[in-house]
Amino acid sequence: MTFKPSQLTGIVLAGGRSTRFGSTQSKLITRIDGKKILTRIVDALKTVTSELILVGRQNQNDKVFDLGISLNMRVVSDTDPYSGPLAGIHAGLTASTTPFSFIVAGDHPFLSTDLITAMAISAGLGAVNTTCAVIPHTEGNLHPLHAIYPRKYWVPHFAQALSEGETSPRRSIEKARAANYPPVTIFTDEDITQIDPNKVSLFDIDTPENLSFANQITKAQISKDPTGHATD
Repeated sequence: MTFKPSQLTGIVLAGGRSTRFGSTQSKLITRIDGKKILTRIVDALKTVTSELILVGRQNQNDKVFDLGISLNMRVVSDTDPYSGPLAGIHAGLTASTTPFSFIVAGDHPFLSTDLITAMAISAGLGAVNTTCAVIPHTEGNLHPLHAIYPRKYWVPHFAQALSEGETSPRRSIEKARAANYPPVTIFTDEDITQIDPNKVSLFDIDTPENLSFANQITKAQISKDPTGHATD
């Protein structure tokens, strides 16, 4: 099966308030080795997608949207009147113009294009009939904010969940898995480590300690490839 970026939208969720990070500044504009996290995400996604969408809170007013616009992203807000990651996922999928979308939280600085491509192929990009969401499940946890979703199934599924008062993407997905609809394929630890042995693509930044570790990861990567250093 051939992967076609024209069938995939990259959607970045930017509505988190960074409370555990201990800063009034959004994590997405925090720099790792001189490069903003959102810029790192976009640099990865633009090679495997045909459009980029940035989703924020209703009435969000910070520098993240300005950065997104400068990076040629389309900016939308959480599905009104809801808020939180489920509303962000729904808003992004609704705004997308491709059959599939890769949803990612805006604090994942080390995305793997190889992993995204493998997940997209597993989701059925290019298939005529069988398509499904592809969601990593590692160390006992689902990762709905690093996942592929077919638009036609998941826009109505998440809309129904929001109307019922659901706020958790994980619970909404588990409900789908229990009902066997919409279809879900799980990417296991084995699936992930074949492509990303250290699973750094799933690493997210919630705390200052996470940020410090991210800088250590970057330094290790640069030591392997001295030409890989870049700033925005």
